[in-house]
Amino acid sequence: MPAQKPPTPVPNPFDAFSTLMPGASAAAMAALIRPQAQMMEALLRQNIELLDFLRTRFERDRVMVAHLASATEAGDVMSLWAEFMQRSLADYGSETHKLAASVTDIAQQAVRSASDETAAIGKVLHPKA
Repeated sequence: MPAQKPPTPVPNPFDAFSTLMPGASAAAMAALIRPQAQMMEALLRQNIELLDFLRTRFERDRVMVAHLASATEAGDVMSLWAEFMQRSLADYGSETHKLAASVTDIAQQAVRSASDETAAIGKVLHPKA
């Protein structure tokens, strides 16, 4: 079997971006894109949190339906509903608090990102400043 050539290195992806702005280095373009990546990461973390919450709630809903289907007394049904509603309200209240904190963090990240992007653009446009 013939010897295989080593793979050719992949060029820095920021080199392609730097061609869009004359005089911009790959490092400058990376500095410009980094804040956007951080924002995307924060939003994805928030979406994952929300999906985890929904999964848990749907599992509890499914269990509730099974318990209701097996209930034989009207009093049992009322107790199940009362417990279910109490737990649901507590869950939604807790999740609302988490999401409010997350939105605050994302808003703060957006301000930091805008500042970082402005600084990066300044360095690209005025590299000697």
